[in-house]
Amino acid sequence: MEMTRPDNFIGASPVQLSRAVLAHSAARLRAWTVDAALPFWVDHAQLDDGSWVEHLRLDGIPDHSAERRWRIVARQAVAYAQATQAGWWDGTSVARRSFEAYWSQGWTGDHVVHRILPDGTISDPRSDLYDQAFGLLACARLFALTGEAGYRYKAAELIARLDASKHPSGGWREGTVKPFPRRQNPHMHLLEASLALHQATGQADDLAIAHEVIGLFERHFLRGDTIGEIFNEDWSPHPEHGDCVEPGHAAEWIWLLSEYDKATGADHSAAQYALYERAFRNRLGILFDIECRSGDITRQTTRAWVQTEAIKAHLAMAERGAPGAAEMAASTIDAMFGTILQPDGTWVDQQNACGAPIATTIPVSTMYHIVGMAVEAERVSGGRL
Repeated sequence: MEMTRPDNFIGASPVQLSRAVLAHSAARLRAWTVDAALPFWVDHAQLDDGSWVEHLRLDGIPDHSAERRWRIVARQAVAYAQATQAGWWDGTSVARRSFEAYWSQGWTGDHVVHRILPDGTISDPRSDLYDQAFGLLACARLFALTGEAGYRYKAAELIARLDASKHPSGGWREGTVKPFPRRQNPHMHLLEASLALHQATGQADDLAIAHEVIGLFERHFLRGDTIGEIFNEDWSPHPEHGDCVEPGHAAEWIWLLSEYDKATGADHSAAQYALYERAFRNRLGILFDIECRSGDITRQTTRAWVQTEAIKAHLAMAERGAPGAAEMAASTIDAMFGTILQPDGTWVDQQNACGAPIATTIPVSTMYHIVGMAVEAERVSGGRL
């Protein structure tokens, strides 16, 4: 799986050189995902009923006693569907079984539940907008993979339920798990789901949610060169948490804005450049978990998912033509091997400021971020070597 990077590109242009460097890093990432991660997690974390454990212990043994956030089952359906559609690894049955388990065990007829115990008992039946967003994303990815109408019908049913929960100040009600304060994060993932559904169907109506969320972004979420996280009912900044920012979410927005612009012809490049310059200013490529708007780091730890989204931000900006972005994507991918990405297909979920592992489990939920990042890296680099 170890790739040898070419040392000599006589006569190559800077663009060709950047692409070649990124392509080698992307190929290395693809090989690890296909040969190690995808088979490992099916063998160690998917249950007989198609659902998934919440996490592995640090020794790689599944924790069958842990309560499960039910959205991770949808996220696994998304990851394996995406890897399959990319032509990497045949996870069709994995994605189908995950999707079936997610809806058959978690759908109440109104929403998907929040948490389920290891024995299949629903422990928290409440609704959370964040969870519903991943249900919609799973519908989109399975429809894109199979073209089967049932996935499209389930998406339409979920959208109808969401439409009934619109908030008078814009956006959607947060649900009953965290009804207040309001959060940009679940709305951001609704944007992701809407874009994926439109990509799968080609129907303009499937961008309705995306248009709504982008409106919120332009009016409320974008605060100069940062993304606001926590808000009052009217989308004004929350008095206690309004200065909290998560660089990983800024990175996700950079990529999502590119996807929205591709789908609609809009131009959010100015916002992307502002977010990008701020996120990576004096950070040496590493994004920490939480900062203040002033730039002070309030949580000097870094999650694995944050680095995957940083890579996607670099990839999006490379497509915008930002100097050095492709090289930053490549170097960040390479730096993940042996620090975050482990040879057996697992990962270190969190590190401290010194780079020491501090995670107490290996969460299944991280795979959605890793597969999405890996597929994007290959696409932007121009395909397989």
